[in-house]
Amino acid sequence: MVEPTNYHPSSPSSISVPPLSPRQSRNRNTSSPRNNVRSPKIQSSPILLQPLPATSSLNKESIYASELELDKQTKQLNREKQLSEALKDQLYSIEREKIKIEQGTWSKNNSKFEYKDKDDKIIYSSENSKTKPFNNPPQAFELYKAIDDHNFEFIMRIRDYQFDTLLQKNGNEFPILYATRLGNQWRDVVILLVGALSRYVNHLEPEDFEKKETLRTLKALRANLKLAIDHTLINLPPGHSTNLLSSYLQVLIMSEGDSFLLKSMNEISLIIRSKINSSNSNSNSNSNSKLNSEIIKPVFQSENIIRKFCTKELRGIKEGIIDVEEYISNATLDLLILSCWNLVSNQLNIENLPTHTFARDLRTYSLFIEAYENNLTNLNKLNPKLKKILNILIDLAGDSKKSVKGRLEDVRNVLDT
Repeated sequence: MVEPTNYHPSSPSSISVPPLSPRQSRNRNTSSPRNNVRSPKIQSSPILLQPLPATSSLNKESIYASELELDKQTKQLNREKQLSEALKDQLYSIEREKIKIEQGTWSKNNSKFEYKDKDDKIIYSSENSKTKPFNNPPQAFELYKAIDDHNFEFIMRIRDYQFDTLLQKNGNEFPILYATRLGNQWRDVVILLVGALSRYVNHLEPEDFEKKETLRTLKALRANLKLAIDHTLINLPPGHSTNLLSSYLQVLIMSEGDSFLLKSMNEISLIIRSKINSSNSNSNSNSNSKLNSEIIKPVFQSENIIRKFCTKELRGIKEGIIDVEEYISNATLDLLILSCWNLVSNQLNIENLPTHTFARDLRTYSLFIEAYENNLTNLNKLNPKLKKILNILIDLAGDSKKSVKGRLEDVRNVLDT
């Protein structure tokens, strides 16, 4: 029996082979002809588990989805618009509050003011006095108590910081109507309240007349004034006159803003232009001429426009209230002047007369004369008929030797014939 051979570690047959490195292993695998054979590519052929819906169904779903998206976008735009308007209202309220606090009793240009009665007696003067804001909003009964007690300072604090309280109805009466009914001893209070309404209107800018808040306030203001006019007329003794009525009318017209005057100016300007054109044509028949003479009366139409602002009771009174008739005559003359110059400005491309002096004595007439003298060279280009009307207004509308009613009648006798 052959015994197993014992190998020595040093013998060649017992030498172990070292393992291959990873790089050698990769080279060996790639060199194998078996690895050069690639598996065949399987062609893709997707299969739907469920069939596609019909085209009509897809169209319905697309229309429904688009309507939902449109509705969603519309709601989003409306929500953004509402938020924007709410933000603007809030900012406007904050700005108005700042202005009220900065103005105090009056604006910087009117830091001193006085209230006078018909005898030029000073009822109240605010020189070196400033009103203080309220810690808590005043109640209506506090205002009426201030009216009873002739508490001018409290009324003026409400005017400066809580103006809407002066226009709010408490019970069955408004503050100005309540003060009017108390009698002549509260005449100074009524003058103070009218001055507060006038001050509010005078502080408005042209763009303020387009804001909802201002329009609501002006509507309430006009309602107060018309009620005060009605009450004054009903309780006015025969032959008695009061300059409060003319003050009511002044603030009433001012509360309409420039829109009223511009509209009235355009209307009277058309009438004056028609009068000029009708005088140039002599081919009309007698009947047509008579009809035109009744319609084309600029003075009559101007006075009619002014009287439309009066309440129903005041329209029915034709004579007897001197102050009211003088105010209406003054306003009528000023409307004629503004309307004539409106035609001039359109022809010569110059500025219109300002409207802030409307129905205030001879202020509009003075501005009219100043504008006329500043444009003498350009006025030669005007229609001779229009220039003649301007000269008539210059000669008759400013005659200080006559009353305002006398001046209006002189102009009427020339222009309405």
